[in-house]
Amino acid sequence: MESIIRYRIRESIRVKELIYQDSQLIQLIWEVSMAIVETFRKGGKVLLCGNGGSAADAQHIAAELSGRF
Repeated sequence: MESIIRYRIRESIRVKELIYQDSQLIQLIWEVSMAIVETFRKGGKVLLCGNGGSAADAQHIAAELSGRF
């Protein structure tokens, strides 16, 4: 069982390392973030949706945006 946990953690780290090294993806994340900020500054809204696990992700992001930011 411990090896499964270690494998999942290692895979998570690997994915994050790949994201960290991808300058184009980092730039895209920045641009999307700034578009969201600008939308809120102008009084607009951001709609999030998903199906299954993606719906849970959308709810979590919505809660973060409405509660934290």
